[in-house]
Amino acid sequence: MKKIAILFITALFVFTSCEETESVIYDGSQTLAYFNGTSSSLEVEINNTNTIDITVGASTISSSDRTVAVSVDADNTSASTDIYSFPSTVTIPAGEYFGTLTVTATDNGLTTQPETLSLKIDSIEGGGVGSSITHTVSIVEICPIAATFATGDYTLNFVSGGIGAAGFAPPLGTGITVQLMAGTASTERIFNVKCYPSFGFSNTPADFSFNLVCGTTVSNGIVEGQISGVGCGGSIAFGPAATAGAYTVGDDTNITLNFAEDTAEICGATGTTSYTLTKI
Repeated sequence: MKKIAILFITALFVFTSCEETESVIYDGSQTLAYFNGTSSSLEVEINNTNTIDITVGASTISSSDRTVAVSVDADNTSASTDIYSFPSTVTIPAGEYFGTLTVTATDNGLTTQPETLSLKIDSIEGGGVGSSITHTVSIVEICPIAATFATGDYTLNFVSGGIGAAGFAPPLGTGITVQLMAGTASTERIFNVKCYPSFGFSNTPADFSFNLVCGTTVSNGIVEGQISGVGCGGSIAFGPAATAGAYTVGDDTNITLNFAEDTAEICGATGTTSYTLTKI
């Protein structure tokens, strides 16, 4: 386990500082403190609080407890201080590689538009090096949603949009049956679909993700690690549209999705595309 951890960290966390005062260069011989992941989502039910645990790791093991100092990366944080709280230090117990940082968020003026909290590692006890890679927590207000809400078979229909390079073809097809499933977050729903099926390509179907947020739908696009498999020298990506889609709170019969098509503009200007999901 120790060898695996060190090899992984050496590959991913070698860094230097670009500040006027150069930080110590991590060369694999020191202890490196780091976040085990770069981002997470913290959903807070309206007028309530919620917590999330973030793992903080060290590249070496120790016979005594070690503390890692953590603080806010203010330049990349939009959340106000009355929304979040967390301890300034994390303890990595003796004989362990990892400790846990618990972040608490409170609905003090939160909305359905996410606020970001960027965290950074300042130091680790014993003279080690803190990774320069931050961890971003996306904090958002949600309305409670039952696990069975907006799940099951739906008919997916293209409404409008598309991009010129694709001949304005429906990017997710149209008139097809998809199965909505719960995602990682309580508000997330995912369905599997072949992108640009009218082209007849052999691209693998991908999972498309969106969130149900108090009467609106926010399209996330294809889940991380998967691709559309169609594009101009790359794969076309999808993301949130400027105008969110909609659904009726408490009624999952009809759902509207709006999303940005070709967000990286590998085929031209980004388009806005609309779909409907109708429960079967």
